[in-house]
Amino acid sequence: MRRKIKVMHMIWSMGDGGAQQVVINYLRDFNNDPDIEFKLYVYTKPTDSKYDMEIKKEKYNVVYLNNPITKVQIPYIKRFFQRPVSKKTWDKAIKGYNPDVVHVHISALLGATMPGIIKNKIPVRFDTLHSSPYRYTGKIKKIISDAFRCQNVIPICVTEAQVEEAKEWYGITKYEVVRNGIDIEQIRKKCCSKREGREAFGIEDNSFVIIGVGRLNPIKKFTLLIESFAKVHQIKSNSILLIAGDGGEKEKLTHLARKLGVEKSVRFLGNIADVTKLYCAADVLAVTSDTESSSLVAIEAQACGTRCVLSAGVPKESILLQQTQRLGRNATSETWCKALLNDSYENTAVASIEDYEVHNMSKKMKEIYLKYYSAYEEKRDVDTK
Repeated sequence: MRRKIKVMHMIWSMGDGGAQQVVINYLRDFNNDPDIEFKLYVYTKPTDSKYDMEIKKEKYNVVYLNNPITKVQIPYIKRFFQRPVSKKTWDKAIKGYNPDVVHVHISALLGATMPGIIKNKIPVRFDTLHSSPYRYTGKIKKIISDAFRCQNVIPICVTEAQVEEAKEWYGITKYEVVRNGIDIEQIRKKCCSKREGREAFGIEDNSFVIIGVGRLNPIKKFTLLIESFAKVHQIKSNSILLIAGDGGEKEKLTHLARKLGVEKSVRFLGNIADVTKLYCAADVLAVTSDTESSSLVAIEAQACGTRCVLSAGVPKESILLQQTQRLGRNATSETWCKALLNDSYENTAVASIEDYEVHNMSKKMKEIYLKYYSAYEEKRDVDTK
């Protein structure tokens, strides 16, 4: 009987983010898999995030390396990853587990993990691109590009559009495409009526409800959402904006809402365990992000039948419903205001919700692991003859 292939996943933290959602879905699907031993290594300590809490409850195969959480945002994380202590920590973890396959999440982490991956001669290597390649420049870009082109790291792209970006930015020639999936069945089970959703958040039935979901950091551009909402509120005085998520920009965003005179109509909900009722309560979801590899928030909302307005930073493959609108690159707050109010907009869906079924994505990822490791074994056997 063939032994299980040991797959080591590596991530910075298990806070409430898109990359973390992808990883938790893999943990659920690969738990007790007959062919794959899935083990997740997390650089930081566990927190009270919903994913850390689930890991504790379900006793998934996860190792926390228990390093302190830094407040440095991901775009500036190169200073952190260049610290020798980070590289030594990952080297020790890789050596201790001795995996057959490594799978890195968030490309900037390659700067800290590649020395250990190379030193310990891990044969099969993957990195999922959880954001646009254009996000990384300078030394970090060079580290990522070298990993793909010179160190046999296979990039996992989440959309075809991202493949083209990675070809241009990193010069990749080999890659795989695995969408970020959602558990459609579970989401639809949790869906409720608009009235029930609004009751859960204390919203009046006649309110025009706009929602935003995500970390409160600059790349999500919640400043643009609040500015756009202020214009909506001038036209529809019964409109309210609910923002689910937490982060370093909360104080700044609160001040902006106050400055624009809409502080009584903007509610910051913080991190909420299940956003499905929020999707159902909404008239429209706005995703104003500067860049998204694949907006799981938009995909989940559309699975609930919620109208969405998306920025140009969200891939076209995220348009799953006819009423979902994707704006141009330089869309102003006036443009956003008009789009948020336009509930008669019709588009052509680029993909279907079923294309994002998470269990199919996990199955595809497993096939990729087995394919590349089998190819390595065949080559190794030939070389040793």
